[in-house]
Amino acid sequence: MDSFSFRGPFRLLGLLLWGAAAAMAWAGISALRTHWNYQYFCDNPFLEVLGCLVVITAPLLLLTGGLAVGVSHWNTGPWQGMFLYGVMVLLCMEASSAVLANTASCQRDWETHVLDDLFRQYGNQSDPKTRDVDRLQEELQCCGIHNYTDWRVMGNFSAPTSCCQKIFLNCTGALDSAQLLYQEGCLPKLEQLRKIVLGQVFWCCIGALVLELLAALTSGFLVKQSTIPDYHILESGTFS
Repeated sequence: MDSFSFRGPFRLLGLLLWGAAAAMAWAGISALRTHWNYQYFCDNPFLEVLGCLVVITAPLLLLTGGLAVGVSHWNTGPWQGMFLYGVMVLLCMEASSAVLANTASCQRDWETHVLDDLFRQYGNQSDPKTRDVDRLQEELQCCGIHNYTDWRVMGNFSAPTSCCQKIFLNCTGALDSAQLLYQEGCLPKLEQLRKIVLGQVFWCCIGALVLELLAALTSGFLVKQSTIPDYHILESGTFS
């Protein structure tokens, strides 16, 4: 097979790398948004660091996809060299992101400690911590730390109205009317949300890695099939 046989698939891989760059940017922004929205309930900068790393990777992936498209048009050494260099950098960054997303997590004990402090200080509506608890319960549709009974354990006769399911307009937060309240606690909801975000980052990185490896192999075939000009010994009389 000649080099022209690989240029079409190589151009397609370059376009797919652009799509992967968009997916990486989306996953990184999701991680950053999750950290910013819930950093008061999980004081761990891991999601922010991971989100920044993935967002930085996205434009580099976009550039590498452009280089792949360029190589498919101009199969020259400089284009191929820049492309392979970009692939090596991206492989390192994405492998690191995938490993971090797959292995790292907030400490459950620390999360429980932070949530317990915030929920026990609930009461004054002008207190930012009270508003944070209400916002958390409304956005995640949860009640209490583990479930709605946590409010009774903390000495309350009723739960905040932010625990009320939206479909029940007559809900006052009374613990005797538990069927009107969200049944699941906020800690499991936070853990579920974090797992979803980390899963998005992990699979975006894996997909981009596979595309880059395929593109690197195709680039190798292009280099192998490239026509190398023959060298000729110049006669000394040529320069006389």
